[in-house]
Parts: sequence; C-alpha cells; structure tokens
Amino acid sequence: MEIERLGENKIRCALSEEEIREMGYNIDEIIGNTEVTQEFMRAVVELVEEQGNISMQNISPVVKAELLQDHSMAITFGGDSEMSFKNLVDTVGQLMNQLAPEKLSEFRQMNKEEKQSAIDDFLEKYKAKHSQDAKKTETEDANGTEQKEDNEIFETSVPFSLEFSSLDEMLRLIRLAPFTEKMPTSSLYKFQQKYYLVMDLIHFSREELRPFAFTIVEYNNCRYAEVGQIAFIKEHGKCIVENEALQTLMQL
Repeated sequence: MEIERLGENKIRCALSEEEIREMGYNIDEIIGNTEVTQEFMRAVVELVEEQGNISMQNISPVVKAELLQDHSMAITFGGDSEMSFKNLVDTVGQLMNQLAPEKLSEFRQMNKEEKQSAIDDFLEKYKAKHSQDAKKTETEDANGTEQKEDNEIFETSVPFSLEFSSLDEMLRLIRLAPFTEKMPTSSLYKFQQKYYLVMDLIHFSREELRPFAFTIVEYNNCRYAEVGQIAFIKEHGKCIVENEALQTLMQL
C-alpha cells in the first residue's frame, strides 16, 4: 500500500486489487455492501496507522474512495479546509484550561445567552493577545480568513459521538445543548454499560458549533470523531433511539 500525506489534515493511500484480496476483501463486496465497506475502511485506517506511522486521531472524518481502471483503489482521508469538530472541541478545551478557577466557576453558572457572550468575548481577547506582535495587514488577513472559515458550512458528513456513564449524565448535558430550531441528526446507543450519543453535524458551521463545544468541554466527556470508532459503536452497540435522539432526550 502506498501512503502519501497531502497536508496536515489529508492523507491518501492506494491499494492494488491484489493487496485488497490479501486483506480478505474483493471490490464487488466493498462497493455493494455497506457493512463490508465500513469494515474495509476500518482495516485500511489500521494499516495506514501501522505502516505509515500516522495517527488518524486528528484527521477530518471526510473520506473519498476512487476505483481506478486497473481495479486499484485510491482512498483519501480528510480535507483541505475543513477542521473536524473534535479539533474544535480540543481547541475550546485548551482555551478553557487557561481560565482561572473562579472565572471557570462563574462561567458555569451563566445561562445560555450569557455563556455565548462570554465565549465570543473570550475568543476575541485570545485572538488579540496572540496577534499583537503581528503586522497590521497580516492580522487583518488572518482575521478575515478565520472569519470565513468560521462561517463556512460543513457540506460533508461530520460524524461525532459523546460517551456517557449514565442517562442522567447525558440528560444534564442535553438540557444545556445550544440547539433549538436547527438540530443535527442523532441516534442513541448503549454498549458495555455506557451510552453513546451519535450525531452528524453536517450543514453546521464551526461558529454555530462553538457553544456546543464549550458545553461538551464543561462536562469533559469522552468524544469520538473517527469514522471507524463511530462505526464500531453502531455495529456493536444496542440502538436505543434510532432517529432524532436529541429531540427525544430534550423532552425527558
């Protein structure tokens, strides 16, 4: 298998038909069976990490597969401009770790509107602090680019899952979730005494998801954004709510 890093958040690998057969798969099954496709992709991710000594943890969950004329397959993980929601959550976590304990406690007592205002104010101060030594033109360009990226809508699937030790823990977070009219698709699974809220954040922008990222970090939940991890949860977990899990939980 040939592995090529195309960017910080983009990796391409190519497998010949013979290599695919050696893995125990054939092209027709991969194309025609969704479960086989997911299983094959998980196997490819493991090979990329092992052979390329590459961690896929921070790679965007965008996946593109191309079947070439010689029956070889090219698979691209990640994208050029999209940042995975997990990266956004991790960035928010780093910012919140810089808050003094009394400030963090004060933040947690705010309502949704107050939190949103505090988040925006905090991020503006953070950006100003880290750009004060830059030239004015460079700062303007950087801010303009960042604003564009913040407003850019995720047009491809952005799978994301949160892990909870109990339904009560899940409900406490859900009641604070900043979703009203616009809701992500969602489902609820249980696996080995833990609950998993699986969502697809497609059609949201990073700006819209930022308040949700802060809510997640407050509760310090385990989170998953890799395609293979979420496929594993769906395959091995017991589905409790198949559709509109968020809406269902909000009514409890």
